[in-house]
Amino acid sequence: MISAREQYYCLLRQVVFSDETEYALADSSNLGRRLFRQDVPPEKLIDIHHGAVLRLAREHPGLPLALVADRLSAPLMEVTMTYSMAFRQQVEQKYSDMMQARLAQSSKLESLGTLAAGIAHDFNTLLGVINGYAELAGDALEDGSDGKQCLEHIAKATFRARDLIARMLAFARQQPATPVSIDPASVVADALQMLSVSLPSSLALSFDADVDGVTMVADPTQLQQIVINLCVNAADAMGTQGRLCVTLGCSAPPGKHTPWLHLAVTDNGHGMPPEVCERIFDPFFTTKAPGHGSGLGLSIVFGIVSALQGEIDVSSKVGAGTRFDVWLPLVPASVPDGETP
Repeated sequence: MISAREQYYCLLRQVVFSDETEYALADSSNLGRRLFRQDVPPEKLIDIHHGAVLRLAREHPGLPLALVADRLSAPLMEVTMTYSMAFRQQVEQKYSDMMQARLAQSSKLESLGTLAAGIAHDFNTLLGVINGYAELAGDALEDGSDGKQCLEHIAKATFRARDLIARMLAFARQQPATPVSIDPASVVADALQMLSVSLPSSLALSFDADVDGVTMVADPTQLQQIVINLCVNAADAMGTQGRLCVTLGCSAPPGKHTPWLHLAVTDNGHGMPPEVCERIFDPFFTTKAPGHGSGLGLSIVFGIVSALQGEIDVSSKVGAGTRFDVWLPLVPASVPDGETP
């Protein structure tokens, strides 16, 4: 079977040495579709055309340049337009398929959220029963006895489980962002407590905060999303072994002179090469295997940081781990907690 490149050359010869322009345009259209079906990238069209023209010039050195240019303009345009239309249709179809898949996934997540809310309600009811019977059993035992102490631990665990479920539902609930003055240390601590139950026990998670009396303006869920997405990304990079360090302090970001809230998330995972670091905040960009990530986590983090007028930076070395630094503006400590400034 004649190749597309050879067919292109034959087309040019036909155009130059024949007066059957209509047939040539039809052939040009067919060739454009064939080039697309053979997955010829757009930039290769120029190379194919250039090569065919050079071959034509070498084999027919006496051809006037004006004649060649005049007769090749229409067929070349026809090839390019047909190819471009097919390419555009493919891109539109891929985009449509991707959006349909995202909508289907969003619908499933919404249904799952509704189901989880109902399960959480029933689970809290069961926790209430467990706690109630633990207290009744404790009343029948002497103070200080081993049995009484065990029942007290059960009661405390049920309260922690109830609070954890409440925080998870609040985090998952889709509501418009409501910026308020918050204590960032407590918000980050709550996010890490939610996250810790899903991390492998072999991963070491540490949190160090030095922000006493510091407040910032944000929706608590926004800060939690930043922390959870960065930590989940770090945990994926480490696998089942590693150290995940989260620190919170006040420092000036690059080019600034006043302290901002500084959140740092550091892991000792496999790290990233420079070409990957340049693209990690792009939507849908991911290096994970299919089914293990949507490529949206870090782009969401970038969007939230930008909305809060903050800054984010990443440094990574292959085999040595990755560090994310997030700086967010602070507000005066005089703003009452829980009120907008």
